[in-house]
Amino acid sequence: MNLRDSYFAIPNPLIIIDRWFNPCKRSNNIKLGNESLNVSWTHRAEHALELRDKPLIAEMQLYFSCMVKKRVLFHNETEFETVAVNEKLQVLFRPVQSQKCSPEEFAQNHPVKQEFKTSRAIKMKPKSLEIDFKNGQWIGSYYI
Repeated sequence: MNLRDSYFAIPNPLIIIDRWFNPCKRSNNIKLGNESLNVSWTHRAEHALELRDKPLIAEMQLYFSCMVKKRVLFHNETEFETVAVNEKLQVLFRPVQSQKCSPEEFAQNHPVKQEFKTSRAIKMKPKSLEIDFKNGQWIGSYYI
């Protein structure tokens, strides 16, 4: 079995080293709907948040298309209801559905048709969110 091409392969071993030197040490538990969400962020993210005038909005998207994908998008403002983690960070969770099942369109644009409000999508709630700021980019991942 070739572990380099497997699902569990690490694309770059430097990722492990970076996570070790820059762990998510700051955290806060909030209520997102009826569920508890643990939001944690690195020292780099804490420093970048302190420099902001307006709160950063982290949108956790559960994207239903040909396949299901978890995405974390970062915005300066949004029309959707958010929950404050602290005075500099707000979060929201949205299950959404794509306009059509096209692998090319999915890979390039991630088009959103509507919010996806099925019972299965609603049951899939995030339990934790990790945020980092690296090379001038916000990076996020969440776990269900």
